Amino acid sequence: MKSTLWMIGGFCAAAAGFLVLGCRRTPAVELLAHRLEDAWADHHTVVETT
Repeated sequence: MKSTLWMIGGFCAAAAGFLVLGCRRTPAVELLAHRLEDAWADHHTVVETT
């Protein structure tokens, strides 16, 4: 019984932390997508000197 209450409390704390911290920062997936786009553009930029 006590372990079940601890487990429920842990899930509630994790959900609250996710909601509070998730609102303040930029989503990691969006940030990585922008970085990947910039890196891809830099990699495929070819300077022709002819």
